[in-house]
Amino acid sequence: MSGRSFYLAILVLVLCGWLHAQARPTCAVVPRSLAAMKDCYRPLLVFSANGDDARLKRQVALLDAAADDMMDRFVMFTPIVPDGRRVTTPADSPYTVLSGEQMKAVREQFHVAAGDFAVLLLDEDGTVRLRAANPVNADRLNALIDKTPARQAEMLRPHAN
Repeated sequence: MSGRSFYLAILVLVLCGWLHAQARPTCAVVPRSLAAMKDCYRPLLVFSANGDDARLKRQVALLDAAADDMMDRFVMFTPIVPDGRRVTTPADSPYTVLSGEQMKAVREQFHVAAGDFAVLLLDEDGTVRLRAANPVNADRLNALIDKTPARQAEMLRPHAN
C-alpha cells in the first residue's frame, strides 16, 4: 500500500466514525441493541405501525434538518416497526435498525402497542427523558438533553461536541 493510499484509508475511517458521531472509542459505531447503546448513545425510539407512516417520515425529516445537533448529542434514531425490513431512515442523522426480535422486545419493554405511534428519548443510562405521541422537533430534544448532567459534562470536555 502506498503512503497516499494509507492516508486515504485513515481519512475514510476517521470520517466514517465522525459521520456516525461515535460517542467513545469503545462504543459500536452502529449499535445493534439497546444494551450496546447504553452509556454510549441517547436512543430516540420511534414506534410506528409501519415504515411508511407519515409521522415516522416527519420525525426522520425533523432529525435530518438538525443532523449536526443529533450527532453532537449522540442521539441514535432507532425506529421500532412491526416489519423491520421496511423502515424509513434518516439520510444524515445517526441511526440503527434493530432485528425484528429486538424491536418486539423493545415494544414490550416500553408498553407500546403495535399500532401506536410514540417517540421516546432515552438518556445514555436508559432513563426515559421524553415520551410523546407525535413527532418531536430538534429544539425540544436539544433542550431536554442539554439539561442532563451527562450532557453538561460533555460540553465541558475539550473538543467535545
